[in-house]
Amino acid sequence: MSRAVMIRRAAVVAVSLGLLSLGACASAARPDAMTVLPSTIAAAKAGDVGYQAVKIVNVSGGTDTNPLLWSEVASGDFRLALESSLKATGYLGATETAPLSLTAAMLELKQPMVGLDMSVTSRVRYSVTDASGKLIFDDTIAATGTAKMGEAFVGTERLRLANEYAIRENIKAFIERFRTHTAR
Repeated sequence: MSRAVMIRRAAVVAVSLGLLSLGACASAARPDAMTVLPSTIAAAKAGDVGYQAVKIVNVSGGTDTNPLLWSEVASGDFRLALESSLKATGYLGATETAPLSLTAAMLELKQPMVGLDMSVTSRVRYSVTDASGKLIFDDTIAATGTAKMGEAFVGTERLRLANEYAIRENIKAFIERFRTHTAR
């Protein structure tokens, strides 16, 4: 084999590897994909505790995604998903006048390093206080989301999907527990 052919093949391999690595860059979880849809959960109605009465005061614990590593969930994206979910289910109130204050702290986003089907478990502590500062809800919720191999060929994309599913299920579980807890 001539030197020119070897150089040409090496160049093709280098370009191919470069293109593959670009396709494998990690992307951040998307707030819209983490949002609970109103069709998947019962919405609050006028007269329910918390109906249009919750404001989000703090969301913490998220991590920005490094595209060279793996997908994560940023605090700001989690906040947007939580806000959209509360709005869609009738709980989000006007920021200035809402009497209930919500804080959400992401404690853990347990992710696999590799896998065909990837499962991510999220643990979030939610606390809600009333206008006087009295704690009316305080619970840590764990939820798991799994992305199947057939949903995305590239592992970093499957991980992003699993992150989104885990956070969406976590928010959904929070809304359901909050509704049950405050209905007593």
